[in-house]
Amino acid sequence: MSLSTRQSLVRLARKYDALIITDDVYDHLQWPTQAKSSANHSRAPVARLVDIDRTMEPTPSPDSFGNTMSNGSFSKIVAPGIRTGWAEGTPKLIYGLSQCGSTASGGAPSHMTATFVYEMLKSHTLQGYISDVLCTSYQRRYLTMLEAIKKHLLPLGVQLGETDFGEERLFGGYFIWLKLPDGVDTDVVTKEGADKWNLILSPGSVFEVSGDNMNEKVRFRNEMRLSFAWIEENELVEGVKRLKDVIASVVNGR
Repeated sequence: MSLSTRQSLVRLARKYDALIITDDVYDHLQWPTQAKSSANHSRAPVARLVDIDRTMEPTPSPDSFGNTMSNGSFSKIVAPGIRTGWAEGTPKLIYGLSQCGSTASGGAPSHMTATFVYEMLKSHTLQGYISDVLCTSYQRRYLTMLEAIKKHLLPLGVQLGETDFGEERLFGGYFIWLKLPDGVDTDVVTKEGADKWNLILSPGSVFEVSGDNMNEKVRFRNEMRLSFAWIEENELVEGVKRLKDVIASVVNGR
C-alpha cells in the first residue's frame, strides 16, 4: 500500500472515528523490486499507519485514543509458534489494553519466549536477522517466482496483482496475488492441483468476507494467492510450471 493511500485511509478513519487495526509484521519485511538495488533493508521504507496517525496534521491530542493500532506476531519474524506478539498505539489506548484480558492476568502466553525476544531486540540481533537474512532471502525468492510467473502464466492470460508499491518500487511479505482468466474458478484449480499435481494453493474464495453475498467487489472466484516464503527457489519454479499445466487443463476442459 503506497504512502498516499495509507494517508488517505487514516484521514477516512478520523472522519468516521473508526479504529484501524493492522497486522504490521509484513511492514518489517520490505525490499526493493530491483534485484541489484543497494537499498537498506534495516527499516520499513513506507511509514506504518500507526506512525502516520501519530504524526499527520492535525496530530492527536495527548489524551486521544487515536485511530490506529499496530499489532503483529514475532512468529513471522523470529520462529514459528513462538506465541509472542505486540500491540502499539497511543498511550491511552495501550493502557486500556493492559487493563483487560490476558495482559492483566499475567502477560503473554509464553513468558520464556517473550524474554528471548526482549534480549534479541535489546542486542539488535533481531533487527540484523530481519535485514540480513529474511529480507534478502525473500527478495530473492520473490524475484524467482515473479520471473517464472511472467514466463509460464502470463501467456495464459493470468494477470499479476500489484507488484510495486508507491514511487520507491517496493514489495514485501510472503505472497503474490494472481488473477486467472475470466471464468476460471480458482476453487476448481485448487482441487485439481491438489488431486493431480501435488500443489497446495490458496484460492481467492478463502479471502472473501463470509456471508457478504451482496458485494461482488469482495468476491475473488478467479483469483488466488501464492506463497514464496517457505519453498526453495527451484521448487518455486517447478510449482509455477505445474500451475500452468493445471490452468491449461481447466481452461481446455470447461
